[in-house]
Amino acid sequence: MGRQMSGSTAAAHEAVHYILTSPSLVERCRPLLAGDGFDWPALLIEAESMSSGQRLLVHAAHELWDAQGVVGIWELARGLDRTSFDRVVTALRHYRGDELGSLELLRDAA
Repeated sequence: MGRQMSGSTAAAHEAVHYILTSPSLVERCRPLLAGDGFDWPALLIEAESMSSGQRLLVHAAHELWDAQGVVGIWELARGLDRTSFDRVVTALRHYRGDELGSLELLRDAA
């Protein structure tokens, strides 16, 4: 990462990146992950043509980054398959500062 981030910003970045690089999203999202940032306008446009579960993952990641109150907890519980739901829960635990080890290691294992 090029710029210095605070601990909470770094955790948020890593959690969001973890969601956006999930197996179902990585091919479509990787080109829109720019260094330390995210091309949210392009990611949200790309999400419009995704499946409902993929779109929900992108919106959950955006919610973690920008806190717009767009994604409801019920949507995550009902709209994601088990693998995607577990990925969001892991990202949330990291986002809040729970010690999980590196999400990079988890991503590599997935």
